Amino acid sequence: MNKPAYKVNLIRQHCICESNYHKLLKLLPDLDQQDDYLLLVSHSAHQGQMHFHVQNRARYTTTLRITFKADWSQWLTLPSMQVQLYHDAAMAEVISVQKIRYFEPVYTYPNDKMLLPDEKEQLNCFLSDWLNFCFSGGHVHYGIV
Repeated sequence: MNKPAYKVNLIRQHCICESNYHKLLKLLPDLDQQDDYLLLVSHSAHQGQMHFHVQNRARYTTTLRITFKADWSQWLTLPSMQVQLYHDAAMAEVISVQKIRYFEPVYTYPNDKMLLPDEKEQLNCFLSDWLNFCFSGGHVHYGIV
């Protein structure tokens, strides 16, 4: 029995991107003036860092590079990603992860890169989960890292 083809749910994707935008603004105050943020996070006995760096500012957009470092990275590769904030639409979208710089709305599965049919949505959900983790166990240090 064949599984039905994945269909993009734009309402759900917009909600995720809008939520991520507001989380980032709350987590990174003065984003319009500050270029670097270092967020220390902890879970149980494990420590980690999230570094947010503003790569580009324009009138309606800001591009952030987010990198992760953690003491648990010996058994788990931590991603680096770029996130585009659209200030006029109040949305934040993952635009690259590792070396992948563009994501199709839908992928056939299986594919050469083994990306999920809803890869773009999954990446934005991943960012949302990390931001929630930051709120639950993070301590922000502002300034040059």
